[in-house]
Amino acid sequence: MNANKTDKLDFAGQMKEILNREPGLSVKELAERLKTNRQYMAGILKVLEERGEVTYRQVGPARIYYTGGKY
Repeated sequence: MNANKTDKLDFAGQMKEILNREPGLSVKELAERLKTNRQYMAGILKVLEERGEVTYRQVGPARIYYTGGKY
């Protein structure tokens, strides 16, 4: 997948909207909803984590994501 910076910003906004509606989703679930692969999704989530825009909790091998500091 060849994605530019605008595509990543669009995905970030879409992910946050989804997490606001459905908090507690895994990378796999987010990737399925946005019809992209898990590796691409994980990269964007990592950037959002660093910015403090999403948080996660570890459940077994999966990271479960939430917007902001809510979980």
